[in-house]
This record gives sequence, structure tokens and C-alpha cells, in this order.
Amino acid sequence: MKFLNAALVARALLVTLAGYRQEKKRLQTILGLSPAAARDLYEKAQVRRDRVLMTFTSVLMAGAAAALILFKVYR
Repeated sequence: MKFLNAALVARALLVTLAGYRQEKKRLQTILGLSPAAARDLYEKAQVRRDRVLMTFTSVLMAGAAAALILFKVYR
């Protein structure tokens, strides 16, 4: 059990470090761009985030609808 806890803590630490490094790289990239190019990069990233969020929400809604249908069928 202690090994599992240590593994989970190590994984959380690695994920946090990776997120920090990714954000640091992103900020360095943005600082090296002109304002117009930085805005375009931001807007493209925002569209991508919105698309992922809409897809994730659609999958959750489809799963909820399927669960309701199955619940009604097997009830």
C-alpha cells in the first residue's frame, strides 16, 4: 500500500512539473512573437480548447442519454 501511495505522489509530481514546463515554453513562445501573431496563436488555441470542451460535453451527454434509455429498458 505504501508503494502505491508513493507511486501516486510521484506521478502527481511529474504531472505538475510537466504542466509547469509546458506553460513556461508556451509563454516563451508568446513573448517571442509580435502582438498580432501572439493574438492569432491565442485565438487558435482558444478555438481548439472550445472544440475539445464541446466534444467532451457531447460525449458525456450521449453517455447520460444512453444510461437513461438503458435504465428505462431494464427497469
